[in-house]
Amino acid sequence: MNRTEVDIKKVTPMMRQYLEIKEKNEDIIIFFRLGDFYEMFFEDAIKVSRELELTLTGKSAGLDEKIPMCGIPHHAANVYIEKLVDKGYKIGICEQLEDAKNVSKGIVKRDIIQIISKGTIIDESLVEFENNYIGNILDFDHAYFISYTDISTGEIYTTFVEHNISKLISEIVSIGIKEVVIQNKLDKTVMSLLKNQFKIESSISDKIDDLKEYDYIYEDITDVRYIETIKHLLTYINDTQKRSLSHLQKAIIKENKNYLKMNVHTKRNLELTETLRQKERTYSLLWLLDKTKTAMGKRLIRNWVEQPLINYSSIILRQNAVEELTCDTILLDSLMSFLSDMFDIERIITRVVYGTANAKELKTLSQTIDQLYNIKSSLSGTKSKMLTGIFEDIDLLDDVNTLIKN
Repeated sequence: MNRTEVDIKKVTPMMRQYLEIKEKNEDIIIFFRLGDFYEMFFEDAIKVSRELELTLTGKSAGLDEKIPMCGIPHHAANVYIEKLVDKGYKIGICEQLEDAKNVSKGIVKRDIIQIISKGTIIDESLVEFENNYIGNILDFDHAYFISYTDISTGEIYTTFVEHNISKLISEIVSIGIKEVVIQNKLDKTVMSLLKNQFKIESSISDKIDDLKEYDYIYEDITDVRYIETIKHLLTYINDTQKRSLSHLQKAIIKENKNYLKMNVHTKRNLELTETLRQKERTYSLLWLLDKTKTAMGKRLIRNWVEQPLINYSSIILRQNAVEELTCDTILLDSLMSFLSDMFDIERIITRVVYGTANAKELKTLSQTIDQLYNIKSSLSGTKSKMLTGIFEDIDLLDDVNTLIKN
């Protein structure tokens, strides 16, 4: 039975509610919460049952025949969501918005509380040593402007490339963006190339809101093209995540003049982050260099390898810090020991903001904050400008630690 053939006046109130929500979200698989299960209906049920090899059943919905249905336990939803998202689907989590005890007449209100896609996953399924970027493209006729963020860590960047589709595609792939938001006016060739050649999913949205609560993200930027691009991305994320994005940091303009530009083919042939034949991290340049102790460090060194500095003063700044550490083995050993006991504070904080962090994660956050005292103390006597800057920037988060421990 096809959903478009159903007379909405004949179905049960619950199914009418589902159909109204689905009509507003045609391109999304709706996980419709009923008790302890997420249920899918009509074409969504057929797709999900096929992709996840689930049993396709039927459900009475007030019609002469049963409608297609399949379901999964809500407590195991993350496993199924991860598989579907990996296949390129978007998932809309539809939950009750009110307590059934307080509803005297009719059915409880339900609506989508979050849309999960490749670029908006924040759970433990993320690979710890790489960023999970969602980005966007705005066409200003003379140039393409791009912004991208890793929601799981709060980083946000913006840049531009000349008005050339090949260079635009190369930039998107080189950055490692997993999902791209574009406007209707953008050449549809871009969407086609991203999806068919590089398996990068795209979403279309022209909406740009002026979200005052996120002004701080671009308050230091004066170029209106960068600001417009960031606003476009923030609007899409705000609409799909439906919750605070207060963990997002200030946007950083990635200026091409500061980094060695390499297209995606050059990076692959040099085997910077994965081998050419096996597509594995092992035996790549990153595998050889990465002696980091934290997930945050692994992501940072990957970015450094993929974007080598070409600015002389920046290179010297980094080299001076490395020299001081390698010459002071006592300091180096101490820092390595303290960092070994740190968890992924960036991604834990995001889950705290999202309200999905569990007790274990809050405990590990507290243990990680404890190590900040030791790290700051160790760096107190350093001389290089870079290490001194790190020392000054460390916030010991006393208030957060006290709250968790209490």
